[in-house]
Amino acid sequence: MLIVLKNQFYYAFAKSRVECNICHYKADKLASDTWHKNAHCPSCGSGVRHRLIFATFQHLNDFSFKKLIDGKKVLHFAPEKSVSEILKHHSQEYKTADYFAEGYSYKNIDFNLDISKMPTIADDSFDCAIACDVLEHVTNDINGIKEVYRILKKGGYCIFTVPQRDHLKITYEDVSITKPADREKAYGQVDHLRIYGDDFSSIMENCGFKVTEINETNFSKEVVDRNVLFPPVLSKNINATNYRKVFIGLK
Repeated sequence: MLIVLKNQFYYAFAKSRVECNICHYKADKLASDTWHKNAHCPSCGSGVRHRLIFATFQHLNDFSFKKLIDGKKVLHFAPEKSVSEILKHHSQEYKTADYFAEGYSYKNIDFNLDISKMPTIADDSFDCAIACDVLEHVTNDINGIKEVYRILKKGGYCIFTVPQRDHLKITYEDVSITKPADREKAYGQVDHLRIYGDDFSSIMENCGFKVTEINETNFSKEVVDRNVLFPPVLSKNINATNYRKVFIGLK
């Protein structure tokens, strides 16, 4: 943390090449993680998917903070620390949900929920529901999408991201793959149950949503490079999501 503070003191006076659009960390390049080089914010922990969502709020009028979040009732599944406080500040009512599992910490979570079965949440309860890289962990992801549709008000929005293998047309899932090591090989992570393909929009549409896909091409090159909305170095891992998308569904 001290290194980060010294770094930011320097960039308060010097020009930086990149800036996290969530926490405004500035640097010549971001940190690296196991998936991508120079695409991870060392200050707030944001990845490309988080910054894409915030770029959507900040730059696209049809899906701005004002339209989707400000003064709205928002339900955020598995909330990321980097974005949770900002969303809470903008929304009228901000609630969080997660499916509690042994060995994990669940501070500041309002609801212990399985997204695929939410009997305690009434129909038409929320204006916006957010689930960032959640559905790949859910046994019945189709039910999860349908449940999100149910609890949204008419005219409400969902915001989804999912890991997608590059150029995979159809989502790959094999229920016979149960060992953690085999799941990691097949899907990229031991607790993933599938790897999504280019058909995710169609999956959402089949559950009732009108879907808009957002990716780096929706923004200027200056914004993409400045906020690192696309990996500077593409990963060679077959299950890496090099081409991140944000899926916005309208009920």
